[in-house]
Amino acid sequence: MTARTTPHTPLPPRLSHALPLLGPGAGHWLPRLLEPVARSTREDRWHTSLLTPLRFPVEFSVASSSPHMTRYTTEFVSPDRAPATRLPAGLERLRELRLPGPDNPVTELLLRAHRCHTVVWGTWLGGRHDARRDRFKLYVEVPKAAAVPFERELTAHLGTRPFPLQEGRLRLVGLDLTTGGVERYYRVGAMSVSDLRGLVPEGSPGGAEALTAALVRLVGRPFVNELPGFNVNISLAGPSLTVSGPALSWLGTDRVARRRLLDFAARSGLDLSRYAALTTACAEHHRNHHGILALTLPPGPGVQLTIGFSPFGPAAPIRNPADWANSPSTSSASSGGSPP
Repeated sequence: MTARTTPHTPLPPRLSHALPLLGPGAGHWLPRLLEPVARSTREDRWHTSLLTPLRFPVEFSVASSSPHMTRYTTEFVSPDRAPATRLPAGLERLRELRLPGPDNPVTELLLRAHRCHTVVWGTWLGGRHDARRDRFKLYVEVPKAAAVPFERELTAHLGTRPFPLQEGRLRLVGLDLTTGGVERYYRVGAMSVSDLRGLVPEGSPGGAEALTAALVRLVGRPFVNELPGFNVNISLAGPSLTVSGPALSWLGTDRVARRRLLDFAARSGLDLSRYAALTTACAEHHRNHHGILALTLPPGPGVQLTIGFSPFGPAAPIRNPADWANSPSTSSASSGGSPP
């Protein structure tokens, strides 16, 4: 692991108070990654991001598949930069931080798409830290107007089949800076159980039935065919399939969502102790701190849960629900607000 020397970067209280709970990896890297945000002279620099429903530039996540790993997604490029320039700036920042660059052919496809089409948010960086290593994943927007031709070129490069649902649109890709793996995140909207069956990788134990059964237990209401929520998303990473949606739509406001998530974990035998510790400040007046919830069908048995949420602290302004419904974080999938 990298030697720990934490720079003196001023962080908002809700974030600085959480750092001791996140461990040395995040304590070292997160302030460094946020330096361009902290140095910005914009008064709204800590609440202008499209990463989270509250526009906060960092989202924590907890995954039942790795309950003791620290996970987050963050802005790492200055908010002063125009969206169309954020991917080149992000690649330069990776070099400055001495982090490995992503897959060159895919990066070139993305850079070309960003040069030729309207870009809304550009790029984010995901961090994963445990006692053994630090890992990072670059999330990059696929411009809406480029979704169809870009997916055609990407799947040809990867040697994978295009997304089988006609209404699905590729909205972002995740580039693992350690393994070189490429993940695809699609916005689907309304989706049926029969649609889901067509997406499940061959040989997955339990298949679509296991995934939909877990979704019924999580959401707490039965459904006949159409999956609940107005904004279902799908992500594909190798042999894994993830279904995700906004916590507000699936479970309700923060206090209700937290209680229901911990109840689901207790009934399902999942370890969400880190999530419980990071959300103890959740109060009745909090709303929209939770972002995307994701259920993943892995190659092995069982279904995994990932929860994305903004750091809890003093009550933040409630955003317009229409803005939240249209934000890029809800159109992706995170281990997720951010991708899983």
